[in-house]
Amino acid sequence: MSAVFTYSFTVNEDPKNYIRHVNNLSYLQWFIDAAIMHSETLGWGMQECKKLGLAWVVKSHNIEYLREAHQEDKLIIYTWIHKVDKTRSTRLYKCIRADNKKLVAKAETLWVLVDYETGRPKAIPKDLLKKFTLVKEEDAP
Repeated sequence: MSAVFTYSFTVNEDPKNYIRHVNNLSYLQWFIDAAIMHSETLGWGMQECKKLGLAWVVKSHNIEYLREAHQEDKLIIYTWIHKVDKTRSTRLYKCIRADNKKLVAKAETLWVLVDYETGRPKAIPKDLLKKFTLVKEEDAP
């Protein structure tokens, strides 16, 4: 599996603001969806983690909006793991227009691995850690 995950889709929602472009919350949902899909393809998605008594939760999101997205736009999100420490992973994202390859938004999410029952941070197990492939930002699309 690729260390960089690609999620392509067509915007299918009514704009939720008065300036007729997609609401900022939609980008957040798209980035989270891409992260979940990527994790699933790598074998450490939500169900697998739950079997191990673990869960990933978000500590922080940082999104930079560069261009607006509109209904019917075809977009591509690239996401990858940039950094990992004892209990956390940093995931980066780029959202581009499919037709002209212009950057629409970029983001960073800090995910924390927690015990599913207690919600307390938990060290990433070695067998799970082996499934991580780190990608430098300059090596990403």
